[in-house]
Amino acid sequence: MGKSYNLIINEIEKLIVSKNIFDIINLEKDNIYNKSAVSLLVKKYINENCLYNLNIINDYNIKLKFVSVDSNYKCYEAMSFTNDSLYNIMFEKWDSKDPFEIASLKKDLEFSYLFIPIIKEKRSGLFNNFMDWKIGDLSFWKPNDEILSLIGKEWNDVKNTIQSGIIIEQVKYGSIYRNNNNLPKQSETKYIHLRPHGKDSRDIDIKYFDYTNRTIEITKQSFWLNKSFINQLLNNNKWKMNLKGE
Repeated sequence: MGKSYNLIINEIEKLIVSKNIFDIINLEKDNIYNKSAVSLLVKKYINENCLYNLNIINDYNIKLKFVSVDSNYKCYEAMSFTNDSLYNIMFEKWDSKDPFEIASLKKDLEFSYLFIPIIKEKRSGLFNNFMDWKIGDLSFWKPNDEILSLIGKEWNDVKNTIQSGIIIEQVKYGSIYRNNNNLPKQSETKYIHLRPHGKDSRDIDIKYFDYTNRTIEITKQSFWLNKSFINQLLNNNKWKMNLKGE
């Protein structure tokens, strides 16, 4: 890793690690009451107080990813990428000399990822007060060729399932019914899975719906990194301060 990467991440680490949300929030100006509030708050704090603002971080192809974890750094949920139509996935390739054919997920994985854990505690299904949430030790990950190849195999399994045909069935959950499909589940894979990522159940994949002659209605999907894989990344890629920047 180059000297500039080390300087940037060292600076971010010194700025935010071990701080509570209470330490960085401006109660008069900051809005904490939406799903992405904490990530926006931390990004704003970095942008205003770090020598390297978000534009510089982006220039180095570093993506900041916020991960909700417990005190043992076990994540509470999988990590999503941008949703994409199942129709598009069918015509993508994991390996191709044509950049326009490359899978959007693989393009996402060409970046470096700085994981910023937000330590929370959950009791009886509820998180503790957000003001007590703490920023944990950073982890830095750039997918190597071996990991990309392994993820690519699972991606191709998903693609093959889509090409063979999505099967939707209604399954009863208590007093209601939910739609299940035959896409590979998180429990069946090691690295990635595809799952809903729409605004709600009515936010469907229109492009795929039209492709199936309006017969298969499925909520917008996106790829997610599996929880167990994220836990592995957080544990194996803890950032170590490199003051020399070498």
